[in-house]
Amino acid sequence: MWFYILSLSWAMAFSHQIAAPEPLPLTIEKAVQIALEKNPSIQMLNQEIESARAQTLMATAWPEAEAGFSTEGLGLSKVARKNETEYSLGLAQPFPFPGKLKLQNEIGKYYELESRLRLEKEKIILSSEVKEAYYQCLLNQNKEETLQRNQEWLKEIERNALSLYALGKVPYTDVIRLRLEIARTKNDWLEVKRELLSSFYRLNLLLGLENGTKLKLLSPLQHLPRPELTEIQLEKAREISPTLQLAAMKKRRSELQIRLAEKDRWPDFSLGLFSPSHRVGAIGFSFNLSYPLFSRRKLKGEKLLAQAEWEKALVSVQATERFYQVRKKEALDQVLQAEQQVKIFEENLLTEMDAALKKALSDYQLGKIDSLNLLDLYRSSAQVELEYYRALYLYLSALAELERAGEDYE
Repeated sequence: MWFYILSLSWAMAFSHQIAAPEPLPLTIEKAVQIALEKNPSIQMLNQEIESARAQTLMATAWPEAEAGFSTEGLGLSKVARKNETEYSLGLAQPFPFPGKLKLQNEIGKYYELESRLRLEKEKIILSSEVKEAYYQCLLNQNKEETLQRNQEWLKEIERNALSLYALGKVPYTDVIRLRLEIARTKNDWLEVKRELLSSFYRLNLLLGLENGTKLKLLSPLQHLPRPELTEIQLEKAREISPTLQLAAMKKRRSELQIRLAEKDRWPDFSLGLFSPSHRVGAIGFSFNLSYPLFSRRKLKGEKLLAQAEWEKALVSVQATERFYQVRKKEALDQVLQAEQQVKIFEENLLTEMDAALKKALSDYQLGKIDSLNLLDLYRSSAQVELEYYRALYLYLSALAELERAGEDYE
């Protein structure tokens, strides 16, 4: 009996061990790499490239050949029925007017290139979003650890207050104040834990991982050096920008579509060969034109549409360039401003508050200050630390925003 109980316990423990896999260790670089491999939007844009290639193949294919059977000499009267009926079997191949398929192929190639540029654009945007989500998780993680540490610190002060109260050195209201502060800090801690869970869910979603995948963040929330962006570097970034290239490519494609609309005025034709039934070894030849005699409205509509697309593309190029310049400058200004906020904390505020809090705790134990002054200083110190983490997050997020600035034009 004991053997079965032990076996069952061991099996349950083993199954629990399997059901709780180790958290996935994740640096910020690894997070970006996983997102570029597994995010559904990237996978769909990869398929868009294949779709564009397929559309090009279909648009540039020769028209289908036509096999035909005809009969001649069917009599509608007694006299006509005396004539011998002749049958013909033939094959006809339509041909587009020379130059049309070449233009279709060039237009199709532009569609393929546009699909590739949309993919590159999405990669830049996704990488930036993953970094922001990663930094958000780090922010909430640091806040959660800070509030957890503050709870332990407050409990230590509470024990000191109880000892001082027992000696009659402080009133019991000091203990009550500390317990209220502990409760408030615990509520803040629970709220941050909820935000931390939500931020991890968002990061999982961007990475394309299953919901609930546990992650172990390895990159710290720290002050990274700001990239020096000179005018030459900004101009180089502008030249390789997928968004600007995409706008220019749409303009060039619309120019080809205008040429194709003009080319459609020229007739397509077909060549055919047929074999008559009464003349063995003889062949016939046919030539047909497909002229838009009664479809002038269609030709006019195609030309107007192509012209409208070109004008729209021209406006888009100008708007995209303006948007790119403004967004880059705005994002760079945000980085500079966020960095100044981080420096305010790092230069003196953090060290000053830490030293002041340690001195206040020592003074409280010696009875030099009361609990109200100690708690006021504690709240200020805790607020400074949390605001420092927030300033770091805003700075790092501004750096991530700078990477995609200008690429988010729709």
